[in-house]
Amino acid sequence: MAFYMNGNRRNYFIEFGNGRPVILLHGISNSGRAWSPQIAPLVDAGFRVVVPDHAGHGASAKLDRPFGVSDIAGDVIALLDHLSIEVTDIIGLSLGGMAALEIALTQSRRVRKLIVANSFETSATEEFRTMAEGWARTFRSENGPVKRLEGVWPMNVNEGFRATAEGMKTYQVWHGLAATADGRSLAYVAEGIVGFDATARLESLSMPVLFIAGEQDKMSPPAVSRRMADRVLDARYVEIQGAAHISNADSAAAFNEAVITFLGTE
Repeated sequence: MAFYMNGNRRNYFIEFGNGRPVILLHGISNSGRAWSPQIAPLVDAGFRVVVPDHAGHGASAKLDRPFGVSDIAGDVIALLDHLSIEVTDIIGLSLGGMAALEIALTQSRRVRKLIVANSFETSATEEFRTMAEGWARTFRSENGPVKRLEGVWPMNVNEGFRATAEGMKTYQVWHGLAATADGRSLAYVAEGIVGFDATARLESLSMPVLFIAGEQDKMSPPAVSRRMADRVLDARYVEIQGAAHISNADSAAAFNEAVITFLGTE
C-alpha cells in the first residue's frame, strides 16, 4: 500500500527489500525520489528501505497551514506505527536531517542508529528565517517550485555531477516533479520549519549517530555538521570531498559507503 493516514492527511511512501528497516527522509521541496541512488545499495546490504514523501511534497497531501519539523517527525512516527516498525535506523538529509534529529530526541526508543547529512541543529536564527522567507516567496510565485530548483541546482550538486548522464537524468526527473509541485504547500513548510532548535538537546542523544557533510556545501557548511558531532557522545563525522549540499546525489558512491559501513557496525 502506497499511502498512510495521519489524522485526516494522506501521505505517500514506498518500500523496498527485507531485513532491518531504515527510513530515508528527504529535504525541502524534494521528494523520496531524491534517494534513488541509495535504494538498491541498501537493499543489497540487507535492509528494508522505507521512503516517504513529506506532507506537502511529492505524492503526499497538500497543506493548508504552516508545517514544522515536529509535524514531519509526527508523520514519520505515524508511518512507523502503520508499518508496525518498533525500531528503525533513520537517514535524513537537510530538512530530513532536522526531522530525524527530532525523532531521535523525542522518540529515542524507536531509533537504532541515526544518520544526519548536510543538515542543521537549529533554524531559530535570523539568517535561517530570512532564507526561509525567501524560499516561501519563491514557492508562492508563478511556477515557484521550478524557479527555486533552477536557481539552487548549481549550488545543491557539484559541477562534475551536473555534467554527467546521471546528473542530467536526475535534473530532468526533479525538474518534472517541481513542475507539478504545489508551491503553496512548500511555502507553508518553509515557514513552519523556522524556530526548530536542537542545539541544547544534542548531548542527550543516546544512539550512535553519523554526521555527514559535503566539502563544497554552501547551505550547510561542514563546520555545522562537525559542531553537531562534537556535542554528541557516540558520534562519527564524515566529510565527503567534492560533495555539495545534496551529497547523496552528487557523491553517491562515497555517501553509500559511509552509510552502509556505519549501519553495518555494532
